[in-house]
Amino acid sequence: MVSALGAMDMTAALQADLDSAIAARRAWSVPAGGNRLTSTGLGYGSNAIINMVGDLYNDHGPLVGTLYCLTNRSSARLHNVTIIGKGGSFVGAATAPNGATRKGLGIVKVDGFVVTGARTDGPLTGFGMEVKDATGGVLTGLVLNAGANVAGADGLHFFGACQRVSGSNIVISSGDDALSFTHENGESMNALMERITLSGLTLNSAAYSCIKFHVNATTGKATIRNIRLSNIKGAILSGPTGCPLIMENKGVAQGCVIDDVVIRDADLTFGEKTTQDGPCAFLTDVSNVQLLNMKLRGRRRGQFLRAIRCRGLTLTGELWETIPGSAAGNMIQLEQCGNYRIDVIVRSATGARLGVIQASNTGVDTGIRSLGITGA
Repeated sequence: MVSALGAMDMTAALQADLDSAIAARRAWSVPAGGNRLTSTGLGYGSNAIINMVGDLYNDHGPLVGTLYCLTNRSSARLHNVTIIGKGGSFVGAATAPNGATRKGLGIVKVDGFVVTGARTDGPLTGFGMEVKDATGGVLTGLVLNAGANVAGADGLHFFGACQRVSGSNIVISSGDDALSFTHENGESMNALMERITLSGLTLNSAAYSCIKFHVNATTGKATIRNIRLSNIKGAILSGPTGCPLIMENKGVAQGCVIDDVVIRDADLTFGEKTTQDGPCAFLTDVSNVQLLNMKLRGRRRGQFLRAIRCRGLTLTGELWETIPGSAAGNMIQLEQCGNYRIDVIVRSATGARLGVIQASNTGVDTGIRSLGITGA
């Protein structure tokens, strides 16, 4: 919307109205205006239908409640939750104390959910929207403005055992990672994340990543697999750090897996304000990743792609040299990789064709391969 933050704490009154509506099996609407939540966030139940007419302001600190504006606050698994955007937003109040983590919408432990037309607005210092241990969902028409340029302010965050989720027409402008898929701690121990398909994505990050896959070393044999992302445009907007695409498996020693990921028709920009050395895409210990019809733009003393111990990697598309600054012989770096195929055109900032990079391997390289232009 976003309406001015109201003076009164509306938590108890809104929760009572929401509980009554769910019990009566009728839809419930957030009242117009800037509804302040200082006690905790609101909690939905099974079969909830919530119309976001007004704004929900997250105005509670890091040690109170669930930290979301709206989520599953019970310990039980819920089913059939619907959130419909009607102009209202999930907002982080500017009155947050230093260190407070403010999140927007949480879809947590829900089987069967629909979120359409939802909106978040900053300054949210936590996830704009998180899908956590939830299955069988549809996301459409989201506009997620996470706000604060701080670690943790992801736009759309998938965490833990998320399965069978599809989505389209999603616009994200985040402080941290715009779109992330992670197993990060004991809450996602041995969790399986799979069968997530998203298309029509605008993914902008202030200084972190447009797309991030991450598995930590504290999650047992956690797995992320069968992820499909397509029709994407993203950029690092502010810097000074940032990497448009990050895929890192830090739990490979205990059997963690990131496998069978397809990213298709993506245009990702490193960002002119990004001053760090580094690649546009950085992959470690992942398998069967296909980056198809990609446009990777901008480079500064680092590679367009750096892959470490990856198996079954395919990269096709174009590399746009919009930020000159490194030798043409080291545009792609493959370290101990195997069964890969690289087939890209290299272009200047104006689109002029500078050459091509083509390489393949059906075995495993024992060292480092640096690839550059091989002709016009």
